[in-house]
Amino acid sequence: MAESKKKLSVSLIVGGDYHDLDYVRHRLLGYLLEVPNLRTRCFENFDDIEGICNSDYLITYTCNVVPKPEQVPHLRNFLISGKRWLALHGTNSWLTLNENKEWYTPAGHEEYFKLIGSQFAAHPPIEPYAVSVIDDDHIVSEGCDDFEVVGGDELYYMHMFDDVRVLMEATTQGEARGFAERTWNSGMTHPVLYEKAIENGAILYCTLGHRRGHWDMEPLTNYYKKEELGSWELPIFDRILRNSIKWLQEK
Repeated sequence: MAESKKKLSVSLIVGGDYHDLDYVRHRLLGYLLEVPNLRTRCFENFDDIEGICNSDYLITYTCNVVPKPEQVPHLRNFLISGKRWLALHGTNSWLTLNENKEWYTPAGHEEYFKLIGSQFAAHPPIEPYAVSVIDDDHIVSEGCDDFEVVGGDELYYMHMFDDVRVLMEATTQGEARGFAERTWNSGMTHPVLYEKAIENGAILYCTLGHRRGHWDMEPLTNYYKKEELGSWELPIFDRILRNSIKWLQEK
């Protein structure tokens, strides 16, 4: 394939709570540097929504960082215009503790999560889990086989909105201890990778990619004993990320 002479731009939003954001930002920038004509602007939140939406593509990896309700129409118009958004891991997470010290998802950002197509609700204790490829007729999942997630990643239990095209999924792995929505039906399937079309554009959501180091749980604790490396060292996750960046440029 001949190298494109057209310069393209991507907005990369990496920010929020309880994750090793430095690691994630550096890894994602490394993948983006593999596209010679792609230039990246880095953000920590959605505050500069006009600058973010002026880019050709959008990539997000956040937790407890969401746009203000009045900013959501900008993101919708970004997609309607034919652009693409790669949303990773906690992008659909908005959490706080209730009076019982359980994590729950407060109201206030419903339109944002409807736009994305999902909202994180809980996850079971971090343990290995199996992912099934149920649709391999897609640039991201093509040629991928079923795999096991090891290394300390989270299986997302989510509320789903609207129609999405599920590419990979996993089944309930037990109760979500520590969350208000603790009990989930045994055998229930949960999307791990899906695409949602929005008129001429689309969102690709991948729940994989958890990463937490020793210093990433403030103010809850100053030192988190066990590092959680997530899926970043798995060859299949490397393939998903590279294919996802190709997906951004597919149109």
